[in-house]
Amino acid sequence: MALEHQDRAPGVGSSGRGERRSTPRTTSPVTVRKYLALARPAKVRNAVRRRVFEREMAAITVDPYQIVHLGTAYGGWYVPNDLIDDGWMCYCVGAGHDVSFDLALISEYGARVRAFDPFEFYESEALTAAHGDPRFSFHCVAIATQDGPLEMVGRQDEERGNVSAVGHADDKRGSFVLPGRTVTSLMTELGDNPVQLLKLDLEGLEYDVVPSLDLRAIGVQVFLVQLHHNRTARVARRLIDDIRRSGYRLVATKYSSKLTFVSE
Repeated sequence: MALEHQDRAPGVGSSGRGERRSTPRTTSPVTVRKYLALARPAKVRNAVRRRVFEREMAAITVDPYQIVHLGTAYGGWYVPNDLIDDGWMCYCVGAGHDVSFDLALISEYGARVRAFDPFEFYESEALTAAHGDPRFSFHCVAIATQDGPLEMVGRQDEERGNVSAVGHADDKRGSFVLPGRTVTSLMTELGDNPVQLLKLDLEGLEYDVVPSLDLRAIGVQVFLVQLHHNRTARVARRLIDDIRRSGYRLVATKYSSKLTFVSE
């Protein structure tokens, strides 16, 4: 497990002091609307939104910290290299078809990991990859702001396993209802207190779920969240500011949207 730096320049570093700042680059609303009007079909327009979002997110200030990358290039995340140990409980929400990060938490630090995803097909894949390790469990459930039915948009099949509660799925044909559960109600049911690492990849619902969480009350020391482009970069930066004000430092980013926070 080799130490690596995060994927972009602002704030990069594993041992330096201070922080580098850069002037945020913004794209005028008129330009964005022009691109969206010209771009067809919908996938191309979505790609334009993503590029604009990532460009404007690239200037976020990051605090220097000793970090390491766990997992594959696609499914991996940056985490601090000096905190996680075999006493940690980790909740990884949004497992998808790549649980390499989840399993690396176990192999490298001996942590216990619970993976959550509303896509049923991923459960068998994840359990096969875990080879029966008792420190890993998979729960087919959708994370929400409250317990109760949650309508998901997308398809559940091997080909297009991408679903979202806010219509951010790649394929929006079809919908179905799953039980929605809050992080805290799952903690109570599963007997987990505290949860020291929380990873959220909610396909756009993070803008609703994160404000509903009291990360410190849960016991979170490392918070990972992917911010999607169903909202503007301005809304995303406002959420980052709120997380910082709650007592967390942004110490790494990946692709400008996968963010790593550490409790102060």
